[in-house]
Amino acid sequence: MLKVLIADDEEKICQLIEKLINWESLGLKVAAVASNGVDAVKKIMEYRPDIVITDIRMPGIDGMELIERTKKICPDTEIIIISGYRHFEYAQTAIRYGVRNYLLKPIRKDELRETLEKIVDICRERNEQLDFEERVRLALKNDAERLRTGFISQLIYGSSERKGDSSIEAVDAQFHFRFREGIFQILGIRFDRIGHDDNCISFLADRATDIIKQFLGSLCFDFELYVECSNLYVLLNYSTEDQKNIRRAVRQIFDELKQQEAILKGMEITAGMGRMTGCIGELRSSLLDARFMLQQRIIAGTGRILEIGEQGRVTSGFVDSEAFGQFNRDMERALESLNTMEVRKVICGLLDQLSSYNGMTGYEALQMSREVCNHYIFCMKNRSIYIENESKFVENFSRESEDCVSMEELFHLLSRTVCRSFDTAVEAKRAEDNRPMRLAKKYIQENYSKPLTLEEVSAKAGFAPGYFSTLFKKETGTAFLEYVQSVRMESAKKLLTTTTDSMYVICEKVGYSDVKYFTKCFVKYTGLKPGEYRKIYS
Repeated sequence: MLKVLIADDEEKICQLIEKLINWESLGLKVAAVASNGVDAVKKIMEYRPDIVITDIRMPGIDGMELIERTKKICPDTEIIIISGYRHFEYAQTAIRYGVRNYLLKPIRKDELRETLEKIVDICRERNEQLDFEERVRLALKNDAERLRTGFISQLIYGSSERKGDSSIEAVDAQFHFRFREGIFQILGIRFDRIGHDDNCISFLADRATDIIKQFLGSLCFDFELYVECSNLYVLLNYSTEDQKNIRRAVRQIFDELKQQEAILKGMEITAGMGRMTGCIGELRSSLLDARFMLQQRIIAGTGRILEIGEQGRVTSGFVDSEAFGQFNRDMERALESLNTMEVRKVICGLLDQLSSYNGMTGYEALQMSREVCNHYIFCMKNRSIYIENESKFVENFSRESEDCVSMEELFHLLSRTVCRSFDTAVEAKRAEDNRPMRLAKKYIQENYSKPLTLEEVSAKAGFAPGYFSTLFKKETGTAFLEYVQSVRMESAKKLLTTTTDSMYVICEKVGYSDVKYFTKCFVKYTGLKPGEYRKIYS
């Protein structure tokens, strides 16, 4: 038998948990009860329980520390945490630690029993305590679950409606469903503000599964759940007569799931209902409807059940409007100016237009923002400006944009993403454009003691002399000959103050063959003759 330890500082809670369950029927026995964290740790070390049921807050050692110590002592021990509403911040931390079994006070018998049954199966499978028949049953069950979720995966990632035999009998036989004639529909549920935390997603998927079974189990011929990142899709098959009951059940499910917002602080939940269809082959359309409505939360807000209208996925057509065409032209001019502020201003202008455009949808807003990213890449390519990580640019933005819950948040992300990339690209472009000038100046610094011509230096930079002369003055602010002379004069100043070389030697070292001409240039540059400069500054 599997051993259970119950830890709670309220004696009545411990007694209630003990009496709620017929432990022996589940293959369990209560090995010990603890009234505080310190006692619980001692008894965990003594009894090595398979399951620990603990309050999140206890004197001595709280639930968080108890979980940590338990995992060090018995890494495979399964933990069920129980808590009141006021302790949600601890529950959230526990969930992020990977504890997926969470019960609210007051504890319900059916909920506790279902949780224990799941854990018993996990423990027995891990400990290989299943007989041959149970192993076969479990293998068949796992195969069936993979096939069923695989069917929904095909709906999500497929490019069209299901091909081939789409009869109910064929789908049932191939994917282990128990579908019947009636209504088919997809319900989408979106969990926002949890990032991509696998522990949180697993916890929410488990909670959703239990809640959906509770409210839909007796109403549906069959149903199946599929988790895709922070989206949960539920395939429903029910009778025509149960439409109102299903709507009521969906509302109850949504309300129950919204309670998890208090556990995972900051989380926001939205539901999207796809259209009802009597044809199993049209399920992909229902799924696309559900996804469309989940995206609509960007316009309508989170915390709601959003249903597709009779007209289906209707869009405003902004992408084909003159306003969007003008935006593209404005964007091109802003990018051409190499001015980040102008780019940001144009993107903010698009947000204002979309926000006030009649009939705008969340789907369009997302598509429009991605189109802006594509247009940005196109414009930069046309100007031969390299974009860092170009191949993943739109893909990365698309993934991040799915987590946005408002137009403002979406366009803040768009502006930040484009402008950050633009700044990096422009800086790299300027550095690349300046490279020939850097080479030219380096060559001058290394060869100023020799006769230097514009043709010679421009060849080293890779430009025609005329173009190089214009570019050099634009980049340095001085003409080529003036720059060469300034380099020579600075070197002469240094030699005059740090050496005892004669004027003739210094003249030769800095690239002059005529001392008289050198002196004339030096006076013009410093206002002093070389000898006077040496007397004053040496």
